Amino acid sequence: MVYLFLLLLIVVATLLNRRFLSIENLTNLMTTAVPYLLVSFAQTSILLVGGIDLSVGSVVSLSNAISARLMVNGPLGYLPALAVSLAAGCGCGYGNGFVITKGRLQPIIVTLASSSIIAGLALAILPAPGGTVHLGFAKSVTGLLVGIPVPLLLGMLAAVLLWITLNRTKYGRSVYATGGNEYAAYSSGILVDRIKLITFVICGLMSSIAGVYISLQMFSGDALIGSNMSLISITTAVLGGTSLAGGKGSIVGSTAGVFIFIIINNVLNLTGVPSFYQFILQGALLIIALTIGTLRLRR
Repeated sequence: MVYLFLLLLIVVATLLNRRFLSIENLTNLMTTAVPYLLVSFAQTSILLVGGIDLSVGSVVSLSNAISARLMVNGPLGYLPALAVSLAAGCGCGYGNGFVITKGRLQPIIVTLASSSIIAGLALAILPAPGGTVHLGFAKSVTGLLVGIPVPLLLGMLAAVLLWITLNRTKYGRSVYATGGNEYAAYSSGILVDRIKLITFVICGLMSSIAGVYISLQMFSGDALIGSNMSLISITTAVLGGTSLAGGKGSIVGSTAGVFIFIIINNVLNLTGVPSFYQFILQGALLIIALTIGTLRLRR
């Protein structure tokens, strides 16, 4: 149903505004969608393993602040900032996974607490919006390659790699098994704690990549840029068919969920709807997505 709804939404958006299918607007859609795709994929992997991560947005903010703070112009001036940002994301994911698996705590509680800690670190690193980015690196990531927007290629690459990981590897099968029935997975020889830990590290890595991308897109940093991305990642993943109970969902579905979210916001912008209505819409979409997920789980 999500794919039919996405198709219907594209038709309605085209009818409401002829500019929707323009090259400029479609390019803007692809550029805007990349960080949301990354955080949605990150959240999808966590939901599949039977957890939830409320710190995704804070990790985005942290990596965004680090990259804007450390990145300088010059030959390879972006590498140290990129390495530290990605390492910070992996470290946050590892911390979440370690506490959850070793402490036997609920993921929603652990990630809610870590979200506050990580957000505080981001503000300590970059108290006010600003910073610098490597201009050459930013243009190469957000520009065109053979006439194709590089952000579109990055989003497709992330989707393909994660799809292969979840559907064609032993690790991916273990993720679905763990999310479907943790005790049965453990009884069949799957190292459940290790699978969860690896998944949280991957989630942190993808969230940090999203934060770095946003800094390159904005040519600056903002320690509050990811404040609403945790809820958006849950909304788009559940809209795409990922079960809140774990073990069911797909990267393709989450991709459709992201574009539903992006297209609705884009249409509101094109039609001149005030921005505060978009926040109302985000909350409404989350409620709808959670309701759909609950009904699907009961059925």
